[in-house]
Amino acid sequence: MASPEVDTAKPSESSAGGQAVKVDTGEDWRRLSPIAIAYFTLRSIKNMAQGAIYAVPAIAVTANITDNIQSPNTLLGIAAILIIFFSSGVVSFFMYRFRVSNQHVEIHSGVFSRSYTNLPFWRIQNVKIELPFYYRPFGFALVILDTAGSAGEEAKIVAVPLAYAHALRKQVLAEHQDHKFVEDSEDSSHTNHGTAVANADSAINSVVNGDQGKRYSQTNGDGETVLNRRSITDIVIHGITNNRVWILLGAAAPFYDNAFGYLSEWLAEKGLQLNQLVGEQTIAWWQFGLYAFVMLMMAMAIVALISIGGALFTFYDYTLSRQHDRYIRRSGLLNKQEVSMRASRIQVISAKQDWLDRILKRVNLYFEQNASIGHSTNELMSPNRLIVPSVTEDEADELSQEVMPQSKIRRSDYQPISKRYILHWVIAGLSIPFVVGTGFGIYIEHLDITAGVTFVSAVLLGVIALRWWRWGVASDDKYIYVRRGRIGVDYLCFEPYKVQQVVVKQSVFMKRRKLATVQFVLASGAISVPFLPENYANELANNVLFEVESKRKSWM
Repeated sequence: MASPEVDTAKPSESSAGGQAVKVDTGEDWRRLSPIAIAYFTLRSIKNMAQGAIYAVPAIAVTANITDNIQSPNTLLGIAAILIIFFSSGVVSFFMYRFRVSNQHVEIHSGVFSRSYTNLPFWRIQNVKIELPFYYRPFGFALVILDTAGSAGEEAKIVAVPLAYAHALRKQVLAEHQDHKFVEDSEDSSHTNHGTAVANADSAINSVVNGDQGKRYSQTNGDGETVLNRRSITDIVIHGITNNRVWILLGAAAPFYDNAFGYLSEWLAEKGLQLNQLVGEQTIAWWQFGLYAFVMLMMAMAIVALISIGGALFTFYDYTLSRQHDRYIRRSGLLNKQEVSMRASRIQVISAKQDWLDRILKRVNLYFEQNASIGHSTNELMSPNRLIVPSVTEDEADELSQEVMPQSKIRRSDYQPISKRYILHWVIAGLSIPFVVGTGFGIYIEHLDITAGVTFVSAVLLGVIALRWWRWGVASDDKYIYVRRGRIGVDYLCFEPYKVQQVVVKQSVFMKRRKLATVQFVLASGAISVPFLPENYANELANNVLFEVESKRKSWM
């Protein structure tokens, strides 16, 4: 049987697009649609490519030696590898089975290492629906079931009809909501705090009923309230201000010799010889400088265009919506990606501005939940981080208050850290390299070395001073705020009752100056603020511990 049934059902059915879709597959194990072969094949190729990145230098050397990439043997080798990957996809397809029965999702998968997964609906924290480009013409989807926000706890139903995927998600989330309500009702018999769902709903109502709620009146076909959309202009700005192409260029460094060789040959065919161009007797120095400047601008333009293309590929048609106590982000040009996150599980709001973001008054806003060891840190795919790219500063404030009502991350009352932070790093990090470097330059009578070491030390000192100037912490009745950065600036906001551990640290020298470092450990990671006044650090730690002990709120 190729795919789950889609017909009128009774107890385990849901509605998708006006049609009743049967979610429960019964006791029989089901096979995926044959389109899943494409998924398994491409997954194998992707896994190999991720591992092969470490072999890039060796591949480059081999390419230089053979210098015959288009030889028949090379083409035959590539064809053989593709056939092996396709065969692996076919075998994985036939070895994959799943069924949905009695509020459980069961999956048999694997070829050489067989695995069996059994997930009760109530344990599933997150349901993501992804639409790879090769699924979309045929109306199929990839369903990802996340139980704890970690890669090892994910289960995937690889190729099911899109209507079935939406129906399954609706039923799983409804079951999880009912289970959570029962747990919270039992807890409320011996505690005085409200449930996490009630807190999330009250937070939502406090925003929707206020002035900001006017922005969130739009709903989509699934009954979700659309909170934010990003236009193509916004995505282009994100591509310019968050350029990650340098990582790709670094990985491609071993191929630069071949690339420059091909470029020189192409220019020679056009009548332009580089060795003649840079000759001392050919052109004036200002002409050569102009040529170099133009070529540099062209290279930077190409890099910017690649970055913009990556941003459009990733964030095209971006929407952030809310359904009950859950936030859902969808985007993607070819592959439609989806990440959802419960409001109560959000640990930290992080608003980040690089130097160019500050000039354009844009903010990259992150909602972060638990950080899991071994999980991919990819911004788009990670279920632990939900990003809203390149919003305006006002939009960042509104979305922050949507998630954490009455929060104010951009405030003027941050407690700065001590100037001894600068002295600490000058003594511990700069003094010895500076003395050794300048002394060596003077000893060998090379003042250029001494000048270079002095210049680099001055730059590092400026970076340390900027770090000190940015760093600060503030608090109010509901939240803790942390500001940090160098040229750019990051703002973090979290609720004290979600802190799992508070650490106050002092070195011998800090204790003499009545200074301390405070560290807050949350499920999303640790947040530290160094060189605070000792009394302030202790008071902040005590207030957080009091919140944790007195409120005992559940956020899972």
